[in-house]
Amino acid sequence: MNQRRSVGLGSFILLLAALPLGACGKKASGGASAAAHVSGTPQTDAVLDAWKSAGLTPGPFAPVQPAPYAASYCERGDVNGVETLVCEYADDSALDRGQQQLKEEWARANVHTGVTVRTKRTLLSAVDRERRDPNGKTINQLVQAFRKL
Repeated sequence: MNQRRSVGLGSFILLLAALPLGACGKKASGGASAAAHVSGTPQTDAVLDAWKSAGLTPGPFAPVQPAPYAASYCERGDVNGVETLVCEYADDSALDRGQQQLKEEWARANVHTGVTVRTKRTLLSAVDRERRDPNGKTINQLVQAFRKL
């Protein structure tokens, strides 16, 4: 179920700055961290491919470490000027908890416009923090393509 929430810009920018970038997942040999996607749910590459097929232009996406919102794996990036986060969850209870944490954080940060949508155990969150999508067309396309996965 997608939900729009009216929230403020300045605090959301601080929120994004607080989320560190990097790889996440289990340790690989030699101490390096390897990305660990969750099986049985749409993974970030499939989501990006769906958006490209829908005529959207995703920018580079990068893993977020540690994965926020009780997720097992997350990547963050930009699609046509809209900040997006795609997170994979090991189970439904973790996804429910993560979605609630995200909404609570948006409320505290006074985010202007945000939407969360789940498909299987993958959660999409999209935020138009720079108001580049005033009519919601990009967010709608993001959601519609994501729901088809």
